Amino acid sequence: MMPAGGTSPGWRRMQWLSRAWPLLVVLAVFLGTALVVPILTPVATTDDWGYSRSVEILLDEGRLTVLPAVAATAVFQIGWGAAFATIFGMSLGIMRVSTLVMVTLGGIALYCLLRELGVGRNRCALGTAAYLFNPLTFVLSYTYMTDPFLTSLIIGSTYFSVRGLRRASPGWRSLVAGSLLAGCAFLTRQQGILVPVAIGMVLLVTRRLRFDRATVKLLLAVAGVPAIMLIGYYLWLYFFNDVPTVQESFTQEMRRAGLDGTWRLGRNLLFIVAMYFGFFVFPLTAAALIGWLPRLRQGGRRGLPVLIPWLAIPWLAGLVFGLVAYAYEGKRWPYIPQFVNAAGLGPSDVVGSRTRLFEGAVFGWLTLACAVSAMIVALAVSRGVGLPANEERAAAGIVTAIALWQFIGALPPSFHYLRRGYSLDRYLLPLLPLIICLVLWATRDLRLVTAVGWAIVAGLVAYNVAATRDYLAFLDAVWTAADEVVATGTPATSVDAGAAWDGYHLYTYGLDNNITRARTRNGPWWMTFYALASDSTYVVASAPRDGYEIMWTRTYDQWLVDGDAKLYVLRREGAPVLPDGSAAISPAP
Repeated sequence: MMPAGGTSPGWRRMQWLSRAWPLLVVLAVFLGTALVVPILTPVATTDDWGYSRSVEILLDEGRLTVLPAVAATAVFQIGWGAAFATIFGMSLGIMRVSTLVMVTLGGIALYCLLRELGVGRNRCALGTAAYLFNPLTFVLSYTYMTDPFLTSLIIGSTYFSVRGLRRASPGWRSLVAGSLLAGCAFLTRQQGILVPVAIGMVLLVTRRLRFDRATVKLLLAVAGVPAIMLIGYYLWLYFFNDVPTVQESFTQEMRRAGLDGTWRLGRNLLFIVAMYFGFFVFPLTAAALIGWLPRLRQGGRRGLPVLIPWLAIPWLAGLVFGLVAYAYEGKRWPYIPQFVNAAGLGPSDVVGSRTRLFEGAVFGWLTLACAVSAMIVALAVSRGVGLPANEERAAAGIVTAIALWQFIGALPPSFHYLRRGYSLDRYLLPLLPLIICLVLWATRDLRLVTAVGWAIVAGLVAYNVAATRDYLAFLDAVWTAADEVVATGTPATSVDAGAAWDGYHLYTYGLDNNITRARTRNGPWWMTFYALASDSTYVVASAPRDGYEIMWTRTYDQWLVDGDAKLYVLRREGAPVLPDGSAAISPAP
């Protein structure tokens, strides 16, 4: 017998929490990693210094600005970071805390979206864990980059849109909520506007659009808020902020690439994305493979209903062709490394890079694992296409459309890398939760050995914590060494300590002093992009460098590297001694 008040909202929430305890455990572990990973370390990474600078300007001067070096719209993220800074105080660490909270909210939205797709609660929790503890998601959660913000907002928008369109009569509140989150996604990165575009295409294909008042109301609910935000943003950008240089360069690079370059980028990214799909869902495909093997061993028509192979033939053929072509060129996964790479997690962006954790055969095995996993994705999703039409299949159609348009959205920024590997791994982050949704939806009635999936996730948790902790410890050592040099009286304009330190300390100085040419000749990429003001007299590096003498050597602790890692403070040969006198400087060991 139901207790008194058993139908109240509070009672229903208690019931939901009691059934969703696996999700609560996943979220607790995810947030608990911040007790080990030094999230408050006062450093920035790669590009996120630019967003942090905008937050500081907003708080100090009351002025919203997107710096010329920033490619993303970034407005929502700047506002989100400013809200956290107002409550907890402005620091680079607090900016990372704000990202961790946003990714956690995205994980909750993913769980709810999987439930809308008809996936069981335990599998929903596993899918959420596969997303949160994928190395790419995890390391980006400990940055202030736009990609995890965009992805969380897309998940939330997709969930509310699916919920609002499940039935013939739209759920207006859900549609407006999804529209609002899509607008916020656009105000984070431009491809957020493609979410309502994808939903509009689904409505068109499914013949839910007509020439009547109801259709106008539906379109306004889906796309009204993002359209207002898009128009408002570009009016503000052109009349108050000036269009950032990097955003202007997108169209120029696409124009220079032409049809041939666009075709080359598109076909290569199709293969790369397929392989990264295998990486994204590996805990799920491993669990599926173990669960399917008994049926497949039965053979004949009794085993094959697990799959509809002919729908997957183009995908499988493309995978095989791509594997052969890339192997011929000596390329192995990861094909577009930035945040997931041979040194672990996180880009180095410091002269000399970091110690490689993985070599040789490891990448061969990783390529094979991703390829097999990607093939299982093809077979699983193709099976889903043949499932009977119902509300869950319609919802999966919306998820598929959004994924396709997010792939298109990854193309414009990738033109910058047309001759340098085609793209960056973080551009694919929005596809990660969407492909998890499709795989779990397509296999929701098939046996998965979830213990295998959870075991893989547990291994990823251990690796992610250690590798992300090592990355922040590395950045902390770099920034500390650079600050030591500046503390001697050396101007920051004579120091190069990597992309993030240089950008944070020197970029706005270069703008304020109208420095338009790099003072460092033949330097790394960030010297002509973020650090025009630096002459690189002193360099913080991971290895000695020709033309420089070693001034100091510093060691720092790494969990995944044997022994202490080293950093070097180098001085250009023939350059003046440090302002406080060379006698005060300890000789290099």
